Amino acid sequence: MRDRMRAAGCLLPALWLAGCVAAPPPKPEAPPKAAPVEAPAPGTEGTENKGPVKTDPAITSAVVDLLQNRDKEKVDLTNVQGTPLGDLLTIGSPVGYQLRNRYLNIGVPLAEALSRDTDPDLRSKLVELARWDRDAETRSAGLIALAKTQDVRDLDIFREALVNVDPAVRFGAIEALADWGHPEMSLPLLFAASERDYEPILRVYAASRIAKVGDTQGLHKLRAFLDDPSWLIRAMAARYLGEFGTAEDYDLLVSRIGREQSNDFTVAEFCIAALKLFPKKP
Repeated sequence: MRDRMRAAGCLLPALWLAGCVAAPPPKPEAPPKAAPVEAPAPGTEGTENKGPVKTDPAITSAVVDLLQNRDKEKVDLTNVQGTPLGDLLTIGSPVGYQLRNRYLNIGVPLAEALSRDTDPDLRSKLVELARWDRDAETRSAGLIALAKTQDVRDLDIFREALVNVDPAVRFGAIEALADWGHPEMSLPLLFAASERDYEPILRVYAASRIAKVGDTQGLHKLRAFLDDPSWLIRAMAARYLGEFGTAEDYDLLVSRIGREQSNDFTVAEFCIAALKLFPKKP
């Protein structure tokens, strides 16, 4: 009996050791999954954990100085013949007109500079430019630049500009509203301008911006302007129908070509608009 117990006592440690060798080792716990890392937005690589990007103070200081002294920057056109500026004044292309407006009025490029800077102080100066500047072209450029920021706080600024006595300011407000990015607020103002502005060219332009925003009522208004007594209004309506119209407008415009007898500009716009709409036909 004692020998059997001694044998069993020697056997148990051996069995325990064999079991430890044969048994598979416990699997280690999987590490917790890390949260997915989103790719940085284009143009923001390398800015993580750095806070808002600050504009170089040299740029901000230069823009502020230009704003404060913009009344001193008057372009003298008395002796420009034979100079690059004189050449610019003779260019009749669309790009030439844009450059002429840009380099005859310092407020135009300044408005663009202010719209590209997120500094709150510069935003307030852009608001002043769009709201109070004495030059109508500068205010118009300021309104368009202000719309690029898509800030809902600017609604009252656009509303005020729409009733300004200067049509250049109202033109800028209408263009700005179409690019503002808040159609639920801009469309009522554009509809009001298309119906109540006392300048016919502004009414037809407002209708075109309604169509640009995507409301079909703008197209209905443009079609109605094709019957306006003014050849200029008919020409403008045809032009914007060519940009935003439908396949049905192709037939409408083609039918007007032979009927238009009073002005060749209008006939040209009918033809251009119809050519633009032709690819939309089934």
